[in-house]
Amino acid sequence: MNETQQTIYLHGKLLLSIVQNGVAESLVNQTKLAGARGGTILVGKGVADHAILHMLGIGDSHKEIVLTLLTEEQTEPVWKNLSMFRKNKRLSCGIAMLIDVPHLLRHSSPSVQNRENPDDDQRRKIMDSPHTLITCIVNKGTADEVMDAARKAGATGGTIMAARGTGKEEDVKFFGVQLVPEKEILLILVGSGLTGKVLDAIRSVPCLAEPGSGIAFCTDVDRFMTLGGKD
Repeated sequence: MNETQQTIYLHGKLLLSIVQNGVAESLVNQTKLAGARGGTILVGKGVADHAILHMLGIGDSHKEIVLTLLTEEQTEPVWKNLSMFRKNKRLSCGIAMLIDVPHLLRHSSPSVQNRENPDDDQRRKIMDSPHTLITCIVNKGTADEVMDAARKAGATGGTIMAARGTGKEEDVKFFGVQLVPEKEILLILVGSGLTGKVLDAIRSVPCLAEPGSGIAFCTDVDRFMTLGGKD
């Protein structure tokens, strides 16, 4: 008789990869070889300065964003395999970063719960991360203006994704933001020392002055690498 499946919380990582158009499928296949279950591919647009285009491969062009959730056991093998993927690419094709996920939802048998469930001290552990990912959710057509302000504050580039809200006919609010159908998500990776300065610049953008026009939040990046190109 099969064991009853139950929902548990695990400590894991989010592998966020931003690559050139057409690279995402091969990247996902590479992570699967190391034990990842798969990934979610989104389409975005790079908006980086031309000065760093050759270094990071993030220019004003179409990009693919890959979201891959990993358990702690999967993280090291997948990251190592991604390093091999990087070496196999002659040209720079994007970036990859690991983001801490304190609560990763998973279905499992009762016998697995205690073995894999991390304690509170482990969840509260603060990592000395040199990078911060700033995520902005704004109304359609305003992400470029937000990126311009962030760039003036020291950010070197970002990635814009098209999105939509989940509201019905009546307005639905989440953190004070009206979830209208047309939204844009802006991802900006900065050095941790620039986080406050960039956030202050974003806060001062005129198009965000109205209540409900957008939100921004930050997450620490555990590890970061460029994909492709010479070491």
